[in-house]
Amino acid sequence: MSKLFLLFFVIISFSCNESNNTYKPLSSGRIHSVSVVVNSNDWKSKIGDAIRKSYADEYLGLPQIEERFSLSQIDYETFSGFARTSRNIIYINKRKTKSYSIVKNKFARPQLYLEISGTNENEIIEQVMLSKRDGIKAFTNGEIIENKRRILQSPLMKTELQNKYNIDLTMSSAYKLFKNENNVMWFQKPTKYGTSNIVVFEKNYKDDIDLNDALQIRDSLSKAFIPGRLENSYMITEQAYLPVFSKTKIGKFDAYETRGTWEVKGDYMGGPFLNYIVKDTLNNRMIFLDGFVFSPSQRKRDNIIELQSIISSLKIYNKEWGYFELESSLFSSSSFNSFLNSLIPFPKPPINSEILFPPKRKSITTTIIIICQGPIATRLVRDITLLV
Repeated sequence: MSKLFLLFFVIISFSCNESNNTYKPLSSGRIHSVSVVVNSNDWKSKIGDAIRKSYADEYLGLPQIEERFSLSQIDYETFSGFARTSRNIIYINKRKTKSYSIVKNKFARPQLYLEISGTNENEIIEQVMLSKRDGIKAFTNGEIIENKRRILQSPLMKTELQNKYNIDLTMSSAYKLFKNENNVMWFQKPTKYGTSNIVVFEKNYKDDIDLNDALQIRDSLSKAFIPGRLENSYMITEQAYLPVFSKTKIGKFDAYETRGTWEVKGDYMGGPFLNYIVKDTLNNRMIFLDGFVFSPSQRKRDNIIELQSIISSLKIYNKEWGYFELESSLFSSSSFNSFLNSLIPFPKPPINSEILFPPKRKSITTTIIIICQGPIATRLVRDITLLV
């Protein structure tokens, strides 16, 4: 195999779309946790009830009830220093006219600060309810990005997805290829009490998908490919509860999302699943991505959120486009990310690069688009030109 000699030109610029260039510490906090700044009496009153009802309601698609966000109350007097570095904050302000607003990176980076204001109890409760849609969307998207950031900080797995499907997923090296047969790849990560799993395969393109289609595809694959512990047992979608089905997007591609619970026919096993069917218009096919968790008697919300973060990292390449190889190894997004992050001095957030190579030619110049996923103290690698 011939080797390619790559010459990199790195241009450094000074912008990350920050309105305030003063130093801010890195944020902290567990995944899907929100600090609520409000006095103890209000937290125990109807105001607290409204906040819990809006932001700690049930997370859909789990076998047991778990809250959407884990809320912790902080009094105004103690909201200083390290407490202000929480990644997600809801601040109740009783000294302003009724409103709500979301501010990014107010005290730390990355951070979402939702301020809800009103001069009396009824006004604050009203604004809590009005803020729910925007607040949940902002916090949820922020947590997906945070999960991706944490994955990028760990050693990344080099998958065979690019060779087999012309796609890429960003997942940690804790995931191993568990099974690879009949055009299906199954990745699995051992956890303390079970496993987290991602199954990938492709099907012929179809203009539209409904819930019945999604479940038929999932159950037929599970029956053939995901056996249970006992002979003649296999995974199926749990029939006692109707899954939640919706249209969404993975990157720029239309997709169908199904959330629900699975069980094993002929055995006593079960857990939550998260399924995406992506309409790959580049290659005229459907990409099936199924994440499921097995963790008996344990909380599973954070496991599902991690799987969602991995699946949302999907990159699709045109099958007619080529990949460049360096020292006999695939030159992939993950390896290029590692190269970029090695250039940035501490504190260095992860950078995620999306690499699109044109059809093979003898000599090309390709611009690499860099996506900043975290704070950089003073500089950001903005553009990189790759000469082959």
